[in-house]
Formats: sequence, structure tokens, C-alpha cells
Amino acid sequence: MRFFFSLALAFSMMATAEAGGCFGKKTSRCCSAPCDSGCGAPANHACGSGCEANGTWETVQKTVLVPEMVTEKRVVNVCVPVVEEKTGTRTVHKCVTEEVEKTYTVMVPVTEEREGKKTVCKAVTSEKEETYTVMVPVTEEREGKKTVCKAVTSEKEETYTVMVPVTEEREGKKTVCKAVTEEKEETYTVMVPVKEERMGTRKVHTSVPVKKTRTVCQDQGHWEEKAVEAPCNACASHSHNDCGLCGKKKNKKACGGCSACGNAGSCGGCGEAAATRTCRVWVPKMVETQVEYTAYECQTKEEQYTYHVTVCKPESRTRKVQVVRHVQEEVPYKYNVTVCKPETRTRKVQVVSHVNEEVAYKYNVTVCKPETRTRKVQVVSHVNEEVAYKYNVTVCKPEQKTAKVMVSKMVPVEETYTYKVCTNKTEQKEVEVQVCKMVEKVVEHKVWHAAAPACNSCAKVKACGRCAKTKAACSSCK
Repeated sequence: MRFFFSLALAFSMMATAEAGGCFGKKTSRCCSAPCDSGCGAPANHACGSGCEANGTWETVQKTVLVPEMVTEKRVVNVCVPVVEEKTGTRTVHKCVTEEVEKTYTVMVPVTEEREGKKTVCKAVTSEKEETYTVMVPVTEEREGKKTVCKAVTSEKEETYTVMVPVTEEREGKKTVCKAVTEEKEETYTVMVPVKEERMGTRKVHTSVPVKKTRTVCQDQGHWEEKAVEAPCNACASHSHNDCGLCGKKKNKKACGGCSACGNAGSCGGCGEAAATRTCRVWVPKMVETQVEYTAYECQTKEEQYTYHVTVCKPESRTRKVQVVRHVQEEVPYKYNVTVCKPETRTRKVQVVSHVNEEVAYKYNVTVCKPETRTRKVQVVSHVNEEVAYKYNVTVCKPEQKTAKVMVSKMVPVEETYTYKVCTNKTEQKEVEVQVCKMVEKVVEHKVWHAAAPACNSCAKVKACGRCAKTKAACSSCK
């Protein structure tokens, strides 16, 4: 939006420069051509008697500032999230399994033999004679009469009517729908995009340095000299430590001379005598101190900013549209119609007539007659009898047993674990930004220079139109 405002300002300045500076009060004294339409053309001016319309146009170059969008690179601070690993301690319950001896009761099945009595039903078979009746089928021949329908054919003449199709031509009228095109003006709405400037609020994250303190352990100990006794076990063990490089020629007098085995004289030969030496020992002293350090905390604040939104606004427009209108019109036409007309004809037809007649016939009938017969039948009778028998019974008896059972219990255990923490780190980042700069541009425009009026008299001359005020015609006039 600022770019458009700057561009409009530049165009207005250029237009002012081309107009000869009328609005800037730089008009010529007599009939300046670009100043007022009432003056007319500069060459054919007939205003006052002392004012002549002579003058010249001059092309002048002028430097104008024109807005131009330039892309610049700037360095900004950006908060970058950094993931750090930290360790902590937590209590975890672990499952511990123990073996425990447990006593339980088991029902053990035991089989026992017992005696009992049961009633048994025995089947006894005996022979018996019985009489029974049987229906025996017997076939008999019988006579009867039946009525038979006979078909008798005879020829007969009959009259019948036939519908004969005849084609006829007829006239009629039909309604036809014709399309008539007309031009019609209609109004329609168009959504025109319009840019609007709006104000919004956004959150800005900044890193602020904060001073904090932390506890640091420092070793503020000191060195102490202590006398340490060292035994002379071997010949080579004290040649350097006790006597101070006793084996060399320079230190023989300080050690009291070295023996044949290479020991210092102070060791008393090659025996087990002890030697004393002085050593520096560091005595630690751990002290906790508070140290100040600077940490960066991310703070959020709200700021207002301007942004552009393209909004579509409805706009009514008119256009001419070809509209098709249908008009109904009656048109005569001819068509063919098929009409059926009755016609009487004769034909011979075979007619079948049925005549009933009685006929004698024979037929067989199966008749069932009863007949008495005898037969021998096996009859089974049941007799109850008591019988002794042995049977097995399974009885469950309780029995104590011991078993080892695995028992689980939860035991708290402390363990260390690693977790991640997200912290903000400030970094500098180079970004491209659109910047509007005013650039100098050379523009050409025309300026009208009027000629000096003739000094005929000292009378005042009325200027043309509204270009200038009434002044003396000559500079020499008082």
C-alpha cells in the first residue's frame, strides 16, 4: 500500500513539472499559456494594449524521487529449539521369585471290593397254538352298461363379417412452436477483489539474559611434607630413592659411600634397616561455593502489525443477452388414416355334433373274503430271581503332601534413566527483506518563458485571465 501511495505522489509531481508550475505560483506575468484556459493561445492573444503574447518554450530536466522495491539481506535473532539429554533417578518395582515349601491335602482315589444282591429278570420260552383270521382276495367277473359320447361330423354354410382396411387422406391443423431470438439487457453481480489493510496481533519470542546461581564443589586443599620410612630389602631398591642416586659418582659422599652390593652407606649395608625420606602429599579440602552464571530465558510478548487482505466485494454490471422465446403457430398439413370397413362373406364349415349311446361291457372285481387258520407261536414269559454279585467302589481318602511353590513379590529398586529436555538457543539468521527506496530519476518537462512587454507608457496593464495581478507595463515606471 505504501508503494502505491509513493507511486501516485511521484506521478503528481511529474504532472506539476509539465504544467509549468501553475500550482506552485510560478506563472508568467502576462498570458502564461499553461496556466489558465482564459488566456487562450500565447501567439494570438488580444488582451490589454500594453501586453504582448510573445514568449518561448524551454525543455528543462528535473530530478524526481521514484519509489523502487529492493531486496536486502538482514541478520535477525531466531530461537532454535535444542534437545539435551539429562539423567535422573527413579524407583522401579522389580518382580523377585522365591521358592516356598507348602503343605496341601490331596484326595487319593482307593478301589474297594464289596458284595451285594440284585434282582435279575429271566426270559422263559413256551410253545402255544392260536387261531387267527386272514382276508383272502378273490377275483370275480361282472357285467355292466356305460354311456359313450360319439362325434358326428356334418358340413354347414355360414355368413361372417370381415373388417377390410382402407387408407384415406385427410387434412388437419397442427400447432408448431417457433424459436424467436430477442436481445435483452440483464443485470449480474461480479465479485471484484479489493485489497484492504488490517491490523493484527502476533506473538514475538525474545531471549532475555537472566542471572542465576549454582552450587559448585571446589578442592581448596594444600600440599604437606611428610616423612615416610622405606625398607632396604634389595641392593638395587635404595640406590635411587634413599640415597639420591647413590650409584653415581657425584652422590657417593652424601650417601656415605655405596657398598659392594650397590646400596647407600646410610642403609647400613645390605641388611633390612629402614630409611626415612620426605614426600609431598596433597591434602584435599572440598568446599561448596555459589557461582553466578547467565542463562537465557524465552519471553513472549504481543505486538501489533499491519497485513493486507484481498476481499471480494459484489459489483453490479449490465450486459446484453440473446434470449430465445418460443411462439406457437398453427400450420395446415395432410395425413393418411387407415379405416377398417365391414364386408360380409360366406364359407363352408365342418360342424361336429356329439351323440350319447349305451354300450354293454365286462369288468373284473377283486373281493376280500375272511378265512380262519391256526398256527403255533413261541411265547416268552419273564421270571424275577435274586442273584449275589461283587462290585468295585472307588473311595477318595485325604492325604497330606508337601510341594515347593514359586512365589513372586515386588521389590523397589532405584535405577538411573536418561530423558530429553528441549531448551531454546538463540542463533543469528540471514533473511531477505523487501525494502522500498526512493531512487533519483531525471524527467524532462517544458516551461513557458514570456517576453517582456513594450514600455509605451507608465499606465497599468490588466493581465490576461487569472494568471497574474495588474502590474505596471514597464519596470521603469514609478
